[in-house]
Amino acid sequence: MGTRESKTGFERWAKRHQQQFRDTSPTISEEGRLPTDDKGKRNPHLLAKGCETENLFPSIRDEGGAMHFFKQRRMKWWKSSRSGDDSKSDRPTRNMASSQVACVNFLLPLAGITGALRLLLQGLDDDVEDVVPIDNHSSPVEFEWNGEGDHSLEGNTTRGAQNTSIDGFLIAKTKSGIRRAYLLEWKYVEHYLNLKPVFKGVGRAGETRRMRYEGLFHAPCSSFNPATAPSLDDFLFEPFYQLMRQRLLADRMVRNRELCVDEAKVVVVVPEKNWAYRTVSWCKETTSPYLAQRFPQLNAVEDVMRACLKAPDAQFRMVAPSRLVEALARDLPDETADWANYWRCRYSV
Repeated sequence: MGTRESKTGFERWAKRHQQQFRDTSPTISEEGRLPTDDKGKRNPHLLAKGCETENLFPSIRDEGGAMHFFKQRRMKWWKSSRSGDDSKSDRPTRNMASSQVACVNFLLPLAGITGALRLLLQGLDDDVEDVVPIDNHSSPVEFEWNGEGDHSLEGNTTRGAQNTSIDGFLIAKTKSGIRRAYLLEWKYVEHYLNLKPVFKGVGRAGETRRMRYEGLFHAPCSSFNPATAPSLDDFLFEPFYQLMRQRLLADRMVRNRELCVDEAKVVVVVPEKNWAYRTVSWCKETTSPYLAQRFPQLNAVEDVMRACLKAPDAQFRMVAPSRLVEALARDLPDETADWANYWRCRYSV
């Protein structure tokens, strides 16, 4: 990690790996491997236009699968003009390095395997007894969750667009009878180290953000410890800005007893090798300069977040997806064989 190249090294490796998967996996068609547009030709981690569904695990591509799941709930697929995505289509992105696609490929197939989601959560907390249904929802796992009744912290109702939401959502019952919500945020190639990190507290937009979140951040029911996290402005840099809002969403769930939950935990699932997401500062680059100054002895995003919380073990965790895959493959080897093999071949992390 001694040069600037290391900051983007994982992203470049991951995109090359996705290209290799695209070009060799039997789950991708010949058509999907051969983009004809300029962006597709220049970026080999992109699928051909019209083949976006091949970005999904095979069993969730069919009728009643992931696209039906999103359409039924009026959720938005992440799209990017940089990838040449059709913003008006109801298909996922063609970008094979999408974190949203990785999350759906991980969780939705497990929803159809008896006991798999329970084992997933037991891999996070050993006091989990079982996964419980989400009231008024047909699936034990949800995506782009922004709160009961689809009402986000910002007052919007569209899931997955312009509001605080979480990639994956489940509820567990613990051995002591507690109902615990799990808010799972998925990351793949994202990184935020920067010589000039973007402060989100300036101008009218900054004032709007303070108006929305300041009261929640300092409220008695807030997870943030006023002794170690006295200022909202410390968190107005990515990735802390997103993590702070997701933690406030979790706090609101507990305060309002949404879906009768007693506790709520934010879990970031990110590859161990994505050092540039997991790191607060490197040389002269940083994510949040304010948090870097406040905690000079801590250089991991996970450690800084935990240091800012009143009950870190109950409120925040970061975990590598490979650890969860191998635990599921060990405990449900036959049932998860196809899924685990796909995940290892495609993501290798």
